[in-house]
Amino acid sequence: GITSYQLEIFNRWGELLFVSEDPEVGWDGFYRDELCKQDVYVWKATYVCVNGEKFVKTGDCTLLR
Repeated sequence: GITSYQLEIFNRWGELLFVSEDPEVGWDGFYRDELCKQDVYVWKATYVCVNGEKFVKTGDCTLLR
């Protein structure tokens, strides 16, 4: 299991667009109630397992319409 979780989404300029601390809630492609443009976005997931081990994963995703 996971005791702590955070997902962050950034645009190509490093602006934070989205944060979730619920593993069941993902980004829907919106920022400030407007659909983001078709582009590549960076994600960062940080989580801690029940054994205390901490993980930080990063990657990118392409938003398509």
